[in-house]
Amino acid sequence: TLGGNRTLAVSNTSVGQFFYIRLLQDGSGSRTVTWFSTITWTGAAAPTLTTTANRADLFAFFVRASGTYDGFIVGQNIG
Repeated sequence: TLGGNRTLAVSNTSVGQFFYIRLLQDGSGSRTVTWFSTITWTGAAAPTLTTTANRADLFAFFVRASGTYDGFIVGQNIG
């Protein structure tokens, strides 16, 4: 749950691994994130988060190489 604006980081990932991050806005909403570096997003741009209070976004990541990730939007504005 995002209780404020956050900077995300990951560690201990392995090449070939998939992982998911679910970001839930708190009761205030309008929280932002700064993504960890070296993500290649589908559409060539980081997604815009849902800003509605108590709504979530789900993202998937594939570890392409050490410290290099492919990022995918799985779902947005999830209740």
